[in-house]
Amino acid sequence: MRFVRCSYFLVVLFTTIALIPGCATSRESESGSYAVTAPAGAVAVLDGREKSILVNGYSTSYAWPDMLQEMLDEHAGGQRVYHVLNSVIGGAPVESWIALPGTRDYTRTISAMERDFFGNSPLLRGEAPPPSIAICQQSLQLTFDQRGPVKSQHDMVGAELGADAMEKLALMLREHGIDRVYIATHIYKNPVEPEVGNERVALRRLLSRGHGWIYAGPDVWAPTKAGYPDVFEDDGLHPNEKGMKIMAEGWYRTLAGRNVQENVIDRMWAREYDVNTMMREYLAWRRGGG
Repeated sequence: MRFVRCSYFLVVLFTTIALIPGCATSRESESGSYAVTAPAGAVAVLDGREKSILVNGYSTSYAWPDMLQEMLDEHAGGQRVYHVLNSVIGGAPVESWIALPGTRDYTRTISAMERDFFGNSPLLRGEAPPPSIAICQQSLQLTFDQRGPVKSQHDMVGAELGADAMEKLALMLREHGIDRVYIATHIYKNPVEPEVGNERVALRRLLSRGHGWIYAGPDVWAPTKAGYPDVFEDDGLHPNEKGMKIMAEGWYRTLAGRNVQENVIDRMWAREYDVNTMMREYLAWRRGGG
């Protein structure tokens, strides 16, 4: 009887947790069993006030920001309240975004971001307000090492080096008027493990430094590892439509916090996207100034 009572208690407990608004569950239909979650204690920023959200990253983020924009529009009742401004540059992990002025990396990352989204006459911001939130889907590859600085989960020296680099990225964004910076690390990358997975250790070290305006983004490494190779293109490196949807869902959950609307996520998973076309359209948009 004791075992039965305990089992009943656990069933009730887990059922109750699953019903709490904002708690993430596995998407059993369209997304298979890849559990996509928001960080613990995620603070909602979708408060009904118009704002722009700058996306910082590299080639894994060409397509999912458009999926996120659709979800944010639906979250706001079909209105464009939250503007997603995608500033990602291919082949530009954190190291490229903290480059010194005058370098090639600085020109193709920070200078391009300033030209397109900041200042009095940004080329690509349109009628959206200046960005106040940044969501960074990033990686520590090339930081002190081709593969990344964190060689094991216990490598605190490498973790601090990685935390330093991410902190510089956040400070650069802060200098551009960003009030709140969210950082997520790389999706699973089979040839560059364990360094890529260990980027999360560096992020935890950064968060422990107590900056009140730097927050954790979603953990997209775990669900993409669980979904490997199904959520990747044939090269096993770049996310396919499912992989992009995982990132879009993770970022929506993070920004919505406890106000997440599960039906918005369900509709996103039910839609079909041609992510290769979305990538080409994004690159043409950045090259052509809108």
